[in-house]
Amino acid sequence: MANIPLPYQLFLLWIEPVAVLVGAYYAWLKPSTYLEYTHAPSAPGLLGLPTSTHVVLRQLGNLYVAFAINEAFALRATNDLKVWRALIIGLLIADFGHLYSCFPLGLKMYYDIGNWNAMAYGNYFFVYCGAITRICFLLGIGMGGPKKAKSKAKKSVRMALEDAPPVTPTQMNKTPAQSTRRRKNRSS
Repeated sequence: MANIPLPYQLFLLWIEPVAVLVGAYYAWLKPSTYLEYTHAPSAPGLLGLPTSTHVVLRQLGNLYVAFAINEAFALRATNDLKVWRALIIGLLIADFGHLYSCFPLGLKMYYDIGNWNAMAYGNYFFVYCGAITRICFLLGIGMGGPKKAKSKAKKSVRMALEDAPPVTPTQMNKTPAQSTRRRKNRSS
């Protein structure tokens, strides 16, 4: 992970996948608690979970596991910034989708930190942190910026020009097509 800064590695390869697995644990193995933490007034009480809700929560838990595996394993498998950016764009879209899915809980929940429980911290604060991290990554913040790439490119061009044979005045007046035709004629 030589070209990925440590803060991004820590969050995207360790912190977030582990946190997402915690969500998967509650959705799969503690579905009543998951629903109670999400919205206590509408959580099933003594009657227990409807079968459809239980199935949907297990599917949600499965998606959380897929999310964690894709993020942790795919990003560990490569240093290619194109792959990192592609996956991170997908995760950023999912962040906004996750925040939108919480809209039925009310607009106030997005900012009313004093009334947040553990689930709300996961649904809002942690998703905010993830989205901000992804936006910073996609903007190149902390990545060394384009200045390094430009200076390396300029250095490569300068070195190539220094190593090239000198151009004579008669060669300067030829078009690339003329130069190619002469080379072909000489080799025949």
